[in-house]
Amino acid sequence: MNTLLFFIKIALVLAVLFAVQIPVRRSRKKILRTVVFILKLLLIPTTALLFVAIDTEFVYKTGNFLCAVYTALIADSAADAAEFLFRCFRRNKEDERRRSCNQKMIVVLGSVFCIALTVYGFINSQQYVRTVHEWNAEGLNHPHTFAFVSDIHAGSAQPVEKLHDLCRSINESNPEFVILGGDVTDEFTTLDEMKSTYAILSEIEAPVYFIYGNHDRQPGSAYLRGRTYSDEQLSEAIRDAGMIILQDEYVKISDDLMLLGREDLSMEGIRKDWKDLPERDAGEYALVVADHSPYDNNQLLEERSALQISGHTHAGQLWPLQIIYRLLGYQAYGEFNYPDTLLYVSAGASLWNAPLRTEEHCEWDLITLKPY
Repeated sequence: MNTLLFFIKIALVLAVLFAVQIPVRRSRKKILRTVVFILKLLLIPTTALLFVAIDTEFVYKTGNFLCAVYTALIADSAADAAEFLFRCFRRNKEDERRRSCNQKMIVVLGSVFCIALTVYGFINSQQYVRTVHEWNAEGLNHPHTFAFVSDIHAGSAQPVEKLHDLCRSINESNPEFVILGGDVTDEFTTLDEMKSTYAILSEIEAPVYFIYGNHDRQPGSAYLRGRTYSDEQLSEAIRDAGMIILQDEYVKISDDLMLLGREDLSMEGIRKDWKDLPERDAGEYALVVADHSPYDNNQLLEERSALQISGHTHAGQLWPLQIIYRLLGYQAYGEFNYPDTLLYVSAGASLWNAPLRTEEHCEWDLITLKPY
């Protein structure tokens, strides 16, 4: 029902957007039409950024609406551009007729683009793929293969039952261990959904190490109906599933591999600075750092590890945020080289707040580290 309501909102926003532009499109002032078109283009990333990156009560309560506005703006702008190109390349027509927009064509094209974008974004949000990586690491005596899964957002963005498929896929890949990289659940997840999530994830056959994300402990719940589960209930469900929680803690995987699970960057006063962590001689083994957020630049500049694996960004989730993040110097998706570590930012296994993802596919990562 919520998904259907979201699609209805998109249709209503698109209709309103078209209606308010009728006088502009009837106008023969090209400058006015151009200004309105540019304004719409600027509103697309602005709305996407507001919806995805700004943590406020307004966003929590109006996420679906903001995403509907974003979708309608793209569809309407694409229809404008297509209709304009059609007029430019149309032959044997009077110049007078070329000056005015074909509003019926814009309605049809806008509706087609809106449906196509919405269907693609919805399907892209509900299907995740296995992404395979291989990197070399100093200190290893033999290869190690492990899985990394972050940003599932079970019960809100992803149906809990779908996790059976994820567990099956991971088990078929036979990793040595698995890292759950945070935001497995969020503020929209109910207590029963949270418990079911970890009950299903207990089907993973390899050892599982869990790190917290910025949503697992429901910090934004005050903007909604309040918390649906406590920290104690969450940690109990995680441990009952046989998982090990790491909060700025090391765990020895083997004689040549160590894992450090970081507390989330949002936990000021609890998360330790990199310099305050126990010192480890990186020459004796390869160190993998699991940190939900990739945005602790001070850590990345000081860190000496074979790999830091992070999530959090959803690869931007909504186009063109990945491009904007990169222009602003933020790590949105992919590999990033630092002085003494390699950072990989996963696209994550789901999305945040509304059922639409127009950036990279959803993924979980199968990673192999090999000796040089």
